[in-house]
Amino acid sequence: MSESNPLSLLRRRRDDIRDRPDEEAPYTAADQKHLDSDSSERAYWHHGYQAALSDVLDLLTNVDQRYGSEDIPN
Repeated sequence: MSESNPLSLLRRRRDDIRDRPDEEAPYTAADQKHLDSDSSERAYWHHGYQAALSDVLDLLTNVDQRYGSEDIPN
């Protein structure tokens, strides 16, 4: 499997950050402060999630353009 295909890139990105919370902030698994309304943790979580979705959309858009399928209607 090519290391440049979209799924490989996404898996590598995921794996690169997977262990960071355990190493840098082990309390995050128990605290779950991102679930609290109006918390800064919730705002950061949503910002990070939006950034991740943007990255995936950009990656998939580049794949569509590379293979000439950008003109195919959704």
